Amino acid sequence: MKLIQTPSMAWALMTALALPVASVQAQNAAISPHAAHAPLNQVLHLSASAQTEVAQDWLVITLSVQKEGLQAPAVQKQLNAILSSALAVATPMAKPGALEVKTGEMNVSPRYGRDGKMNGWVGSAQLVLQGRDVEQITTLAGRMPDLTVSQIDWRLSPEQKTAAESRIQAEAVANFQSKAQSLTKQFGFAAYTIKEVRVSAQEAGEGQVMPRMAMAQMDAPSPMPVPAVAGKSRVVVNISGSIVLR
Repeated sequence: MKLIQTPSMAWALMTALALPVASVQAQNAAISPHAAHAPLNQVLHLSASAQTEVAQDWLVITLSVQKEGLQAPAVQKQLNAILSSALAVATPMAKPGALEVKTGEMNVSPRYGRDGKMNGWVGSAQLVLQGRDVEQITTLAGRMPDLTVSQIDWRLSPEQKTAAESRIQAEAVANFQSKAQSLTKQFGFAAYTIKEVRVSAQEAGEGQVMPRMAMAQMDAPSPMPVPAVAGKSRVVVNISGSIVLR
């Protein structure tokens, strides 16, 4: 059977095919203006901080000894004997927070000559005295004839550091908020919301390091207190994070 298309039938078919296209175009026209003007959220990363200086109240003195020998066990035995003798003197004087005593690093390793060949063993050991009682610590350090002061370090006690961080934390938060508000306006936005934030604290400072002359006094027959002068530490609270501009 042969299908005969009349002009009216052809017009009806063209109209039916055109309707879906016209419908899609109408929908796109309705959505596009809204999407074109939709606000785009921008993420901005920033940081702020606050700091303060605090007098150091925690003294750490590291005493060390070094021994050499042909046999590793013999070197180890000498180090153990010296540490045991020092601990026998220091431990009875220990008081939590005031004068704390602990052993530090200990190691025994091969010794090599100029020809590159092993010719013995060398070992070292440490005793650490720390706390707030500066007079007791420096006096005790001077009573260790077999140990030499290798390092003096001043810092803040845990309580002092925590107190300092608490004092400036609110200031750091205020600085972060002020910076966020200022940048929001400068970038042409009306407001912001916090996406994420991180808070950290650090301490930096220096005490007076004992000169070599004072270290030489440790070898004198009569015990002498180790000279040590505290300085100041700078406590810094850092706040970093990101905000969403709206």
